[in-house]
Amino acid sequence: MTINITLLGLGRMGTSIGLALGRKPGQFERTGFDWRKANAAHALKLSAIDRVEDNLADSVKRSQVIFMAVPMHRVRETLQGIAAEVRDETVILDTSPAKASVTAWVKEIIPTRCHYVGIHASLNPRITIEQGEGIQSARADLFEKGIMAIAAPPGTPSGAIDLAADLAGLIGARPFFCDMAEMDGMSTAMKLLPQLVSTALLNASQGQHTWRDAIHFAGQEFESASSGIAGRVESASLREAVLLNRTDLLRSLDMFRTALQALRSDIENDQGDSLEKKLEAARTGRQKWLKEYNQAGRQDDNLPGIAMPKGGDYWKQQFGFLLKHPAEKTKPPEKKD
Repeated sequence: MTINITLLGLGRMGTSIGLALGRKPGQFERTGFDWRKANAAHALKLSAIDRVEDNLADSVKRSQVIFMAVPMHRVRETLQGIAAEVRDETVILDTSPAKASVTAWVKEIIPTRCHYVGIHASLNPRITIEQGEGIQSARADLFEKGIMAIAAPPGTPSGAIDLAADLAGLIGARPFFCDMAEMDGMSTAMKLLPQLVSTALLNASQGQHTWRDAIHFAGQEFESASSGIAGRVESASLREAVLLNRTDLLRSLDMFRTALQALRSDIENDQGDSLEKKLEAARTGRQKWLKEYNQAGRQDDNLPGIAMPKGGDYWKQQFGFLLKHPAEKTKPPEKKD
């Protein structure tokens, strides 16, 4: 059974998915679409897709699965562009960092005959973290030994969620089940906040009168601290994600401001011991994170998450092929008395 999948957006994420699925020859027909024609042509040259479709609506006409990895500011128009051609029982997998908002858009724009599942994939821990988001960084093993968070609106058929879980297995990742609010919270804290912190650092530094001379002496410390904004392909996408996650992000910014003010207070009041404790806690905390992130096989069976629903007839009828390649499922946490 060949599964027709459309990859909307052929940057690093979409192209890497295509390359990973290409390791199962003949089992997927991969159609690619990107507004940037050069990206589509390059993805085809890499054999990440089997064919390019220049028309957005036409690209999903035959698809059973739509993998949407488009910039945040293009998500709504993408949904509007494909709405009329989405087939019955199609599953839309979306990588955007504002799942609650996209869920509402899907409900508003897309016919109820399709199913929406939000996903967020971590990268292969052996791959250097400091990489851009462009197609040049795409690779078939981008998700190996990583984790794919999966969240779906209430009422989503279990088969659609199973599909996302088995797709995770096919690309080498382990599924982690959570709800929409939790996924948006993780995206805010681990992705959006660091990018805004980098933005603030760069804008503050460039505003100093010593900037023109200081740039010649900036080294690893400045590069690392400012790297959060370095990989952004389009600032409009970050802007949209920030505004759509306003509540979570304001809470995170308030926590960051409190931590920054605590450092300022120690410096202003010459509290060396207190300052050293904060610095050491941050240093050791980062070391612990990197060790866990880079550890081979870091997909712990005790990883917290919600229980995965059992597969239904929908999955077996429509996507029985993937059952031959089951993903290793994350166990739900044990209930405490």
